[in-house]
Amino acid sequence: MEHREEDLPADSQLSFIAKVLSVFTHEIKNHLAIIKESNGLVGDLITLEQASPNAAQCLKIIDSIEHQITRTSLLCTNLNRFGHRMDMSVSAFNLNECIEELLSLIQKAAKQKELSFEKDFAQNIPSLYNSPSKLQFLIFCLLEKSMDLLDYGGRIIIKTASTNGAVSIGIIPKGEFKKTNADSVCYDMSVLHMIINKMGGDISCQTGDETAIITLPVFLNS
Repeated sequence: MEHREEDLPADSQLSFIAKVLSVFTHEIKNHLAIIKESNGLVGDLITLEQASPNAAQCLKIIDSIEHQITRTSLLCTNLNRFGHRMDMSVSAFNLNECIEELLSLIQKAAKQKELSFEKDFAQNIPSLYNSPSKLQFLIFCLLEKSMDLLDYGGRIIIKTASTNGAVSIGIIPKGEFKKTNADSVCYDMSVLHMIINKMGGDISCQTGDETAIITLPVFLNS
C-alpha cells in the first residue's frame, strides 16, 4: 500500500494518539493492580476475623470491587489494543478481535439507548493485511448510524464472513426505526467510500432495512 503525501499528517496524528493511549492505559492498569492487591489483603484480614458481625457484608463489597476491577482492566486492555492498532498504518490483524475491541469500547453508548449488539462471527476468517484503525472507524460510523436509526429496545447484528479471498462485515439493525431521524448523526458517505476505496474494498447500503456491508480483500495490492 503506497503512502501518499496527504496521508502522512493523518498517520502522524494517529501515531501520536496511539502512544498517548498506550501510556495512559498502562498507567491505569498499574493503579488497578495496586487496588486489586490492597483489596485482596483487606479480604484476607476480614476472613481471619469472621466473628465480626459485618464480615459477610464486607466480603460481599470486596467481591463487588474485585468484579469492577476486572471489568475496568479488560476495558483498559481493549483500549490499549485499540491504540496500538494505530501504530502502523497497515498491519496484519484478526478481524473478529478487531471488532470485539471496538464493541467493548462503545457498549456503554448502546446501553444508554437501550440497544444491544449481537455478534454473528464466522470462525474461519483469515488474517487481514490492511489498516485496522481505519476499518474500526468505518464500522464505528455505521454502527452509530444504526444506533441513531433504531428506537429503544432494538439490536444491531454484526456479522462477519469470508469467501473467495475477501471478507465482509454486515451491520444489520433490527427493531423499530424512529419516526424521525432529524437528530441522527449523518456521516458523509462519500468520505466513507473514499476511505474504503483506499483500503481496496467497498461499502454497500441497502435501503429499507438499512443494512450496511463492508467488503475487503484479505491482502492489499501493493
